[in-house]
Formats: sequence, C-alpha cells, structure tokens
Amino acid sequence: MTRHAPLRHSGLVERNYLRNRTIVSSDIGPLLEDVAATAGHELVVHRYPSGSDIGTWIVPPRWDVKEAWLKGPDGALIASYADHPLFSIPYTQPFSGRVDHETLKRHVLLHPTQDDAFFYEHRFAYDYRKRLTDWAITLPRTLFNRLRAGEYTVHLDYDIADGEMLVGELCLPGATGECIALLTDYCHPGQVNDSFTGILAMLDVFERLKVMENRRYTYRLFFFPETIGSCVLLHARPDYAADTRLAIFSEFVGWGRNWKVLAGGDANGLSGKLGRQIALAYRDVRCDGLADGFGNDEAVFDFAGIPSLSVQMSECDEYHSSLDRPELIEPANVERAADIVFSLCRMMEENRVLRLGQRVPVYLTRYGLYSDSVYQSADFEKNRTILYGLRDGRSLLDIAAAAGIEFAYVRSFAATLAERGLLETPLPDDDRRKCHGN
Repeated sequence: MTRHAPLRHSGLVERNYLRNRTIVSSDIGPLLEDVAATAGHELVVHRYPSGSDIGTWIVPPRWDVKEAWLKGPDGALIASYADHPLFSIPYTQPFSGRVDHETLKRHVLLHPTQDDAFFYEHRFAYDYRKRLTDWAITLPRTLFNRLRAGEYTVHLDYDIADGEMLVGELCLPGATGECIALLTDYCHPGQVNDSFTGILAMLDVFERLKVMENRRYTYRLFFFPETIGSCVLLHARPDYAADTRLAIFSEFVGWGRNWKVLAGGDANGLSGKLGRQIALAYRDVRCDGLADGFGNDEAVFDFAGIPSLSVQMSECDEYHSSLDRPELIEPANVERAADIVFSLCRMMEENRVLRLGQRVPVYLTRYGLYSDSVYQSADFEKNRTILYGLRDGRSLLDIAAAAGIEFAYVRSFAATLAERGLLETPLPDDDRRKCHGN
C-alpha cells in the first residue's frame, strides 16, 4: 500500500496499540499520559472506582494480564499473550490446569470470518452477566484445526483487583460556556482502526482548534472505554450534559470501503442538518442515521438529548481481529476524517442568526453577488433563497439545510453583505415585542 504522506503521531500508535486497553487496566494511565504529551496539553482525568454503580453501569475491577499461554500434549508452546493480546479475552477468569481436547474446544473462540487471526471477543467485558464467569481464549482457526486429541496445559494468570476506570479529557476554553464534545475510545487491545484511528483524527482536530482565533465554543476531547465510559461520565457530570451543544465521535477511519456520517435525532435537527452538509461538501460521504452504524459513545450522548454525529468508514475485513494492524492505516484517510470533523466544528463556529437591515431586496449587481436568472439559474435560486432566509432572520445553517445549499456558499454570500453593512443581528424576542408595542 503506497502512502502519500507519513502517518502523524505514528509513535503514539506503536507505543500503545498492544497495551491491555480494556475497561480498567494498569495500562490506561500511561496511555493517557502519552496522549497528553502528544497533544502538548494538560489532561484532566476523571476517576471512577471499581464497584461504583453509576447510571446502572457498574465499574468492573482492574483486569491485568500477568502471563497467559497454551501448550500442547508434547509441552510445546502453541500460542500466548506474547504472540498477540487477543489471545486473552478481557474479563475472563484466571485458570491453570490440564484439559483434554474436547474441553479445550469448548473454551476456544474463533473469529467468524478470518481464519488466520486472533479474535476480539468483547462480550465478557461488556456483558455484566458474562464478566469473570468463565475462562476462554482465542486462536486462529488454521491453528485450532491442527489441534489433535491429548491433554493440553492452559495457564491464564490474570491480576484482578479493585482499580479505577479512567476517562481522559483535553479542554480548550471558548468565549462561551457552551461546549462541543469530541469523543474517542481507547479500548480494543491490539487493534488500531478500531478505535485508535479515531484518537489520531481527533488529535489532529484538537491541534487545529488550538490555533483557531476567537473560539466561540469550549471544546472537550474525551478518551473513554467504549460506551460504559461515556455513560458513567454523563451520569456523573450532569453539568457536562447541560452545557454540550453537539457531540462528534470518530473511529474506523484508517481504512475501509465507505465513508459515512451518522446523525442522531430528528433528520431536521442540528445533527441531521450538519450531516447533510457534510454529504454535500464531500460527495462520496453518505449521511445516515445513528442506527445505521455500530452504536457507540455518540449514541450515548444522543440518548442524553445531545445532538450527536459519528464520522467513520465501514466494511473493514479486519474488524475485531489481530489483522487490524498499524501498517494498514492510510494516513490520507485519517487526515480526511479530521477534515470532516473540523468542518463540522467550523460550521458551528461560523453559524449565525443574521437579518437584512432593509425592507427591500438588495441590489445584488452593485455588490458583485448577482447571478443571471436565465444563464445562471441555479445560483440565482440559491441567492434568492438566502436573501429570503436573511429577511426572516434564520441562521446560516438553517438556510443552507432547508434549501440543500452548501454552508460555505451561504456563509460567503452573507459575509459579503455583512462587509457592506447590510446585515444586522436580530433583536431578542422580548426587545422585538417592545419595539412593536406588544
């Protein structure tokens, strides 16, 4: 695979993708410290002790791998955690002993489609009823099929004790307390497209936001264990839920077959309007509802009543397998995801409610904004739509979304009018009523 540009922050990936990145693990603290050092920004860590019952979600114990391996009847090593972290399934029980072939088969899980890969089985970690109830390992199917009758030695030495679930936060204050939340997952040990590429894309976005002048919104970039992390944080911090105007999640952007922006809520709500704008600006990006994706932290924020979006690719053959490796990342894809997320932030920053300062249509030829109704009919219709929207005091995003016009076009048209002193910010409702004698 040819790379047109080097992968930014590749060192962060190489240093951390093989870590034991599960819900509660001793590896998460060093990972978050590395993320903060890479971002060059102070990290706030939210800590939730094991056993905490928050919003019906119970924080599990710390689950660390000390040593894990499988040996054959002849004593030869067959596979181990050292081969790949996915040999061990997070939140299975420790076990050491000898088992026959039939017993071993009942405790080995295989990837549903990839014959030469270890499998990421997440259900022991996320299913409360399965967690720490049994032992299991994964093997590549080609290796498993070579196993024959005999006694096998299994050694799964896991250190299980109370710990803390960590949620990392990088914060950029804005002119207002209103917040845009950027969401990423740090879990999925031994994999990068799921979910490490989302971290890479969001760090790129964060760097762009840091140099943005006059930020209107406060930005919080979160690093969670998938789903449980965002559920616990939002329930524990209702102020975050109250202040957040938009949430954007990203993962699965290293490689894949199709680009998608998934929008929560009503199709005519904020996230739906933003999602359709992305589909207009990026013609190969499809805008679907959140239910058309896997469902992740963006679904949690959406459930909490926060307009939410997900930026991702789909149909990755290496999904949930040890074949999900750093060398497959296409840097241009990660950068493109960052472009899309940043454009969403830009639209939020640049969206305004403006109103024409006069009762009659603007003499557009005077300002170089006129399009001929015969020879430039499409632009003529766009311009007329924008003028009516500005007459009615509608936001730039609402004007763009209602007519299927790119936000950048509406913003540029309105900016020219504003430069000529032809626009004004509408009065608040109470003041308008006073002016009209109501």
